[in-house]
Amino acid sequence: MTIRAKASAKATAVGILYPSHDFTAHPAAGHWVAVTDHSTGVSGFVSGTYVYRGTRICLD
Repeated sequence: MTIRAKASAKATAVGILYPSHDFTAHPAAGHWVAVTDHSTGVSGFVSGTYVYRGTRICLD
């Protein structure tokens, strides 16, 4: 997915976040998520539609 400079689909693309990359995500404006891609060092915003937070569940 495209990493944008601002939380807008019209903002300049600054990088691409691939599923295999290690990244940190933080809620931002609206449905946008602020990310830092640790694989490339790029920071910016991605659509929250494509970012999921992992959940650990104990079943015992």
